Amino acid sequence: MTLDNLQRSEIVISKILQDLVETGLQDGVALQFEDLDLDNGFEPFFVGCCRWLLDEGIVRCTNEHQVLKGMPMVNPVITAKGFALLGQPFAGSVEGNRVGDAVKEVATGNRNYAGVGDFFGGLLGGFTKSISGG
Repeated sequence: MTLDNLQRSEIVISKILQDLVETGLQDGVALQFEDLDLDNGFEPFFVGCCRWLLDEGIVRCTNEHQVLKGMPMVNPVITAKGFALLGQPFAGSVEGNRVGDAVKEVATGNRNYAGVGDFFGGLLGGFTKSISGG
């Protein structure tokens, strides 16, 4: 199956989040594309996905401006809003899965959400719900 660019983006975002969940809140770490264990065809999406996660307030790092120039993220962590998002019900699922479950499924290749309509919609839907207190 050939992946479109949105599907490639959701896989990269999932891998980034999965790595950060596994790393926890450590100081002195860096995250670069090579850490994601993806084939080189995904590399062009790494900086854009990092930028999206940073802009949405899901992830924070100590060198944001350098990341936008292609450098590894230094001291990357999921923000409190990001953790709240991962715990929200996933908008693209009728099974009651949480956004964090969907991230893990995509990161491990067990599921492919249909681009913006499902995966990003679930992320943004969960994020919107978490900040609105609903």
